[in-house]
Amino acid sequence: MRLSYIFAGCCSVLSVLSLAEQPDTRAHQHGVARLELFKLATDLQISFYATGSDILGFEHKPETQTELDAVKKAKTLLARPDKLFNIAGADCHLKQHQSNLPELQQHKKAEHKHSHDHNHNHNHEHEHEHEHDHKHAGHSDIEASYQFSCTSVTEPVTLKVNFFSLFPDLQQIQSSWITEKGQSAASLTPSDHQLSLN
Repeated sequence: MRLSYIFAGCCSVLSVLSLAEQPDTRAHQHGVARLELFKLATDLQISFYATGSDILGFEHKPETQTELDAVKKAKTLLARPDKLFNIAGADCHLKQHQSNLPELQQHKKAEHKHSHDHNHNHNHEHEHEHEHDHKHAGHSDIEASYQFSCTSVTEPVTLKVNFFSLFPDLQQIQSSWITEKGQSAASLTPSDHQLSLN
């Protein structure tokens, strides 16, 4: 129980540090993603953030079948940490995974209904509000998180990040991490995409 409190607390610290030190993908930097890691004893937490354009190839809510297929493909890839990461120095098993891609599909239906209702409302103020909401929705970020339980941990634990080969629009991943030994950060590229968590 104590470990879970420590784990949650350190993850919060990591989020604060990352937001302070790393470029914010919510500023919509195409080609730039963010990776946050936390390792304590046998627990490894990884969070990934990128623009919808870099992962899906478009920024708006999916409307066509092709776009829905792109969401489905990305969702499948993001649910396969064995393809996304190669972890050496520890035997790690996935405990939990979450992503916000299902939410994007659900919003499509809600947005379509909203657009239909809007056609029957010619109020200028409502029109401006709808336009703003649609523009904001078009800049959705993709978020995914992974929690691992690791055994046979040796030093250092290294992590090869395979996002570049799976999502070719990515050009850089700003990464930051916290371990029992401290914190650090690095910029990953297609030619240099391995981290040493020591």
